Amino acid sequence: MLSMTGWLFSLAATVCATVLAAAAEQPALQLATVAVICIAFALIAIRDHQKLRNIGAPMSAIASSTARYLALVWAWAALAILITYLFVMDKHWAEWWQFFIGFLFAAVATIGFAVLLDRDRSAGRDDAMLVKMGRLLLQFQVIGMAAGVISLFVDHKFPRAATHADWAGCNIFFFGALAIAAISLDALRSRM
Repeated sequence: MLSMTGWLFSLAATVCATVLAAAAEQPALQLATVAVICIAFALIAIRDHQKLRNIGAPMSAIASSTARYLALVWAWAALAILITYLFVMDKHWAEWWQFFIGFLFAAVATIGFAVLLDRDRSAGRDDAMLVKMGRLLLQFQVIGMAAGVISLFVDHKFPRAATHADWAGCNIFFFGALAIAAISLDALRSRM
């Protein structure tokens, strides 16, 4: 499982890479950077899920790991959008702050969920109801991510040309949604 130091380093490094790629104002470069970052997030989370399954970890441990990786993706998206649209982009995208707040809320909520699970587990309890609630939330999240990805195509927002102010955000939305869906589906496969 990713340590807190590793989590913070991953967050800082990936936000910096995303922002620097956006600063180059080359959508293809930023798209590739975001894709690599999200694939890495998903693969590391899936690897950790597999390790936890192999050692027979309780479902609450898998649920906590899932929540931490989901929080990493949400926090990365929130901070990348904040820094990109507040300090880097010349074009004004009026809605960036709404997505930042939503993603930040999701990051805080998922890390809070992980803390609840960890606290119960360290006290010797395994809260089956909390795990069941997490499973239900994952199912809704997968549906939401699928709807988000579909809407990007329907609204012709992915891929997006640099002539549109939201091009960097749309790349973050698309690949972030795929990473969240992949992490969630793998956790659901674990019968979490």
